[in-house]
Amino acid sequence: MTIRNRGVAGIVGVAALLALAGCSTTEPPPAKVATLQTSGATDAPSSAQSSAARPSNADADRPRYRLDMTGADRDRMLEPWTKCMADHGVKPPSGTGVTDPGSGADKSSPAAAACMSKYPLPPWEYDKNNPESMDFVHKMVLCLRQKGVKEVTEDAANNTTGRNGFALGGPNNDSESVSKGLAMAPVCEKELSTGGTR
Repeated sequence: MTIRNRGVAGIVGVAALLALAGCSTTEPPPAKVATLQTSGATDAPSSAQSSAARPSNADADRPRYRLDMTGADRDRMLEPWTKCMADHGVKPPSGTGVTDPGSGADKSSPAAAACMSKYPLPPWEYDKNNPESMDFVHKMVLCLRQKGVKEVTEDAANNTTGRNGFALGGPNNDSESVSKGLAMAPVCEKELSTGGTR
């Protein structure tokens, strides 16, 4: 009888080991999830994701203006850059208090190179590196025209400013379009940045 109990105990033990072995198999491969990446894709950005859509490493830590900033906010944000330029011997043009690297200061100068990391980037809505920037500019032009600005056109970024925008005044520098456009631009920016219908 002891032999029989050992046989039953052995069978039960073997069955238990098999059951445990069945539960502890290697993990199944992760479930496949639908993706737009092709096989062999890596985490590196695809050619469709151009580097223009991302700020360069040099720009990663630069301050950035926002559409909702006041003039005083913008002035405060520009102070470190202005101080850096002055520390490097570049004084702001008289009467302005500001030197813009896109107008007046040579971007290749040692001072500009040393201080560029402190110069604020344009609002993302106008940044030439934003692939949707010209869409925003187009909507701005439409909004300004609806508000009575006659001479306003889209103005793509040039190498000096790095900013997409709009030009006011037209070929004859229509002063009414310039003054009305400057007055209405913040209104249109606010409407569009808060989900306006234009």
